[in-house]
Amino acid sequence: MPGLKKVYQDMQDFFLPLWPGEDKPLVLGEGKADGPALMLIGEAPGETEVLKRRPFVGKAGKNLDEFLLLAGLDRAEIFVTNAVKIRPTQIGPTGRARNRAPNKEELTLFTPWLMKEIKAVKPRALVTLGGVPLKVLCGPRAQVGALHGQWTESLAGVRLFALYHPASIIYRRSLAPVYEQDVLSLARSLQEKA
Repeated sequence: MPGLKKVYQDMQDFFLPLWPGEDKPLVLGEGKADGPALMLIGEAPGETEVLKRRPFVGKAGKNLDEFLLLAGLDRAEIFVTNAVKIRPTQIGPTGRARNRAPNKEELTLFTPWLMKEIKAVKPRALVTLGGVPLKVLCGPRAQVGALHGQWTESLAGVRLFALYHPASIIYRRSLAPVYEQDVLSLARSLQEKA
């Protein structure tokens, strides 16, 4: 089974020729890369993540840090990544690039690499952050609204806990108490299994 460095090198070798002349840097995962208790999987990097070449360091990253604090988790002890490793963008009304959800082509391209990443990292459990990674790992009919706050099986063969995306509480403040309850439920279940 290839190690994470090999998976990432193969991934870069695969994607570099796909977008010649375009600036589409890969934002790779980070954290404890050998058997962490949790592997957190988001949707895709945003502008700040691309600039810093690190996952979850922008506005959603601040919410993620609050979630980790609430759950009593140390970011250095888990692995954080995204389902899609490039920033999906569209041109907004002001003429600037803005984030968008990954499209079907991007998900098709990156899903096999996510599966290889999971096998290389060997997490004890997965936590999906939002609907995109949940659909990737549980099938296209999986809905975060129905599965959030509970454990389910994933297509990667690793148990999975679904959460809303940390950015969702920026745009929908009404989700904050639900998100907090889900995080506390995750923390309790991890303590019970410890």
